[in-house]
Amino acid sequence: MLLVSWNVAGLKPVLQRIHMDYGNAANYSAAATSSTGRPNRSTSDTTTVENISSLQKTINKKCNSGNNTSATPIDPFAKYLALHGDITILCLQEHKIPHGQLSSRSEPHRCSSVPGYESFWSCNNSTVPGKSGSTKSRGFNGVVTYAKVGTVQRSSCTPFNDPSLDNQGRCIVTDHGKWVLFNVYVPCGFSREKMRFLRALRKAMQMERDGKNDKGGKRSVVLVGDLNLKHCVEDVYWKNLLVDVDRILGEVASAKAKDTGCEEHNIFCDGVGSGIPHWKVELEKNWNHISTALQTIEAVPRKTTNPSTGESFDKFRARVNANAANDKNDAASSRYVYLGSYEDSEEEALGCYNFDERTYFEDTGENTPANNVVNTAKNSACTTELDNFNNEQQHHAILCRKKNLISIETLTELVSKIVNVFWDEKTQREIAKSEGQLNTDAPDYLWIKKVLEEDGMVDVFRHFYPRADSRFTCWHQLRNKRYTNEGSRIDYTLVDRSLLEFVEKGEGTLRCGPTPYDNPLGEEAALMAATANGMFESGTFAGGGIASAPKSVLDTQFGPTHTGMIYTPPSYSDHIAVSLVFNDRLVSLMGVFTLDEKDAATRKSQPHKKQRSIASFLAPKESVVCQSSS
Repeated sequence: MLLVSWNVAGLKPVLQRIHMDYGNAANYSAAATSSTGRPNRSTSDTTTVENISSLQKTINKKCNSGNNTSATPIDPFAKYLALHGDITILCLQEHKIPHGQLSSRSEPHRCSSVPGYESFWSCNNSTVPGKSGSTKSRGFNGVVTYAKVGTVQRSSCTPFNDPSLDNQGRCIVTDHGKWVLFNVYVPCGFSREKMRFLRALRKAMQMERDGKNDKGGKRSVVLVGDLNLKHCVEDVYWKNLLVDVDRILGEVASAKAKDTGCEEHNIFCDGVGSGIPHWKVELEKNWNHISTALQTIEAVPRKTTNPSTGESFDKFRARVNANAANDKNDAASSRYVYLGSYEDSEEEALGCYNFDERTYFEDTGENTPANNVVNTAKNSACTTELDNFNNEQQHHAILCRKKNLISIETLTELVSKIVNVFWDEKTQREIAKSEGQLNTDAPDYLWIKKVLEEDGMVDVFRHFYPRADSRFTCWHQLRNKRYTNEGSRIDYTLVDRSLLEFVEKGEGTLRCGPTPYDNPLGEEAALMAATANGMFESGTFAGGGIASAPKSVLDTQFGPTHTGMIYTPPSYSDHIAVSLVFNDRLVSLMGVFTLDEKDAATRKSQPHKKQRSIASFLAPKESVVCQSSS
């Protein structure tokens, strides 16, 4: 049984791409041969176009069988799922389809009704102020689970019993008998709402394990989706790992104090004999200069024009006076340097260079989950949406980010631009290897640590591939980071340890693009997988979106059924899909279910069943419905 999870960043455009790329059988005959008439072999790992073409014939036969003389149109989305190995359960995040479109059956490409599948939806029903005192739906978020008919007995789009959370469209739960599946889209960044959501999610999962849900019976838990957090250094691009600058300053200062021979001449002998690397000595020597320069930081606007619409707007970039530490503090001695890249707001431009300590305020009351993040520094350049904290309430402060915890990329930029000290890539990689870390004080990091260590869940990808390097699931699309594989792994498949015996690695190893690699766990193999051996083309900074890849390149996303990652094309989403394979023993334990359509929670999660679509009224009664195999 194959389970796939994928943040599609908008289901409508993804479906449009799928219909365009896989909407008719002619595409396959065109893809199966090159311009020379020879078979095209540019496919994923061991999967060739002949395999895809053979599968296409199977789909045609399955969907067009029956007494009808005319060929029944094949649903392109169902075909796409079959090409990925006949997916049993598909969990999508950020579908961005309003509830009203589902209930009125006006959703794009009739996506609520995929042949052979039941679909269960959670939509963003929260509202924001509109004009003249009215309100309007946000129209974002949204999660949906597609499951083969007979695999689900109940579902719920309100698992938290808290409208302020349930109405955000971030969680849908499906009941599969012995186990339940949580499909989630966790808020990004760090905010009050994110931690409220994560605490409620953990509580809901534990209630299922304890049998305290309203249906009764203890169930194991599977959690999939975009968790928007990291818990391993291997899950972050190495330049984005963090360095504890204050710890290094202390280390060098301690070594200096012991090196009395150098202190006599007011010189530190570059760490020789003390084991202090040269880069640490340089950092300690120049940090006061860098800190003084950062106190002059400002956001400088630049007028930008959208080439598509002609609209003009401001972008902002941080700037500092690199000579601020000099004795002369006049215009003639100033040397201004720009930091970072242009951002949409002053706060974003300045926020990347705010290294103040952050404190997390959590309500001590069990029934009041309010929390907050504030900067310790009074005049910080960067503020958060949570800075208006009500100190009159009884709260206790928890450190959530140390002072001067800085990424390797940012630290390298600061020393080069402000004090003209240059670290080559070898030095930067040494820093990453010896000092690179995550923010282990972050509340979401502590949350996932508790889920894994205290609640007994297993990160299935890391279970099978503990040393896999640079295997990311999300990249910054606008900056073309996928094409250099500078991303992070924030999409997960977690299972309770009781289910681990039913999880299989699958038919293949990690995908490495069209070309197999001797070391599929290495950095180079990960880059080739993310870019289809460099065949995916990046978008231009002048606008126009990502170029559509040739059919043979798009087909590299297909391959053997496995537990791991599915490298869906960058033109589809800024995320790729992740996969999980259960063995036949779990399938036999599940049996076949009849969906309880009388259950109120289940009905609420299927708004498309409240009204028949126009197409269903017009469809001939003798038409054969395409059913996917179990």
